[in-house]
Amino acid sequence: MPQPKSERGYRLGIINPLTLVGNEIKTILHDRAFPFDRIALLSSTEEEAGALTDVADEPRVVTPVSDAELEDLDLIFFCGSPAANAPWIAKQREDSFIAIDLSQPTSIEEAKLAVAGINLENIGESDRLIVSPHPVAIPLALILHQIESMTPVEFCTATVVQPASEFEQAGVEELAQQTISVLSVRSVPKEVFDRQLAFNLYPALERNEEFIVKQVKELIDPRTELAMLVTQGTIFHGHTFSLFVKTKSEVATDRIVESLRSSAAIALPEGDESFGTIDAAGKDEVLIAEVRPDPSIRGGFWVWAVCDNLRRSSALNAVLIAEKVLFGSGLAN
Repeated sequence: MPQPKSERGYRLGIINPLTLVGNEIKTILHDRAFPFDRIALLSSTEEEAGALTDVADEPRVVTPVSDAELEDLDLIFFCGSPAANAPWIAKQREDSFIAIDLSQPTSIEEAKLAVAGINLENIGESDRLIVSPHPVAIPLALILHQIESMTPVEFCTATVVQPASEFEQAGVEELAQQTISVLSVRSVPKEVFDRQLAFNLYPALERNEEFIVKQVKELIDPRTELAMLVTQGTIFHGHTFSLFVKTKSEVATDRIVESLRSSAAIALPEGDESFGTIDAAGKDEVLIAEVRPDPSIRGGFWVWAVCDNLRRSSALNAVLIAEKVLFGSGLAN
């Protein structure tokens, strides 16, 4: 357990706390009663500096990031733009802080990827530059990791529907405005999206598919073939996954379900319960609505899943990493 720089306890920082993920980190730290002496809200861009926000209902002002601030902190969550964050992450060794990078797609190549439910136990005190993977990569890796605990996966094809919140609050607000405009037969605003997203579905403009696949294969058996298509959907929050998985040997559906259910990071329906995309909002687990064998391909089956892109696959994963690094296995789950 690393010693805090202050006798009063650990000092945390959130870079770009007004991003959707940055704001979610604040919420989760409060909800989990994360012990710290103080938390600094810093901005690596001009847009957030000087903005008023809050921590645990106490008003706080976002200040520009600086060397003086970084030197005083034990652990920092980096959210937002990878380009703006990169020069400050590079000061990790010099200013002796632990960096957890949530920038998407991250520009840090030498850091260790960490996902709670897969390899969190391998993160130790010496790991001081850690990447929380892309919010698409985390649910995919969690699902495939559980299946691979029974039998090797030959290949997986994944269709992912991404939400408007991948474009921050501006994307959420434009989708809402477009929806109202379409229903009111008015012109549709197109500042964030280059076309009408409301009541529409199309190949995503920002996809990062090759980057995501690379991260997933670093977390699972690298011999697994993975193909992915990211589609832009009319959804405010939460990724939706349709996976076709082909395993080396045929496995009964109930065994697959049992393995998936054994992960604390995954939930399946109980009784008459059912899952859809909206059910993922605010949930801490990857919700798997259906596991269905394919009738024509031996060893092939379908998995339909949803996940809140701001919690389990972003902010919660980062906070669990922080708990593991600072406190060992005591708080993390």
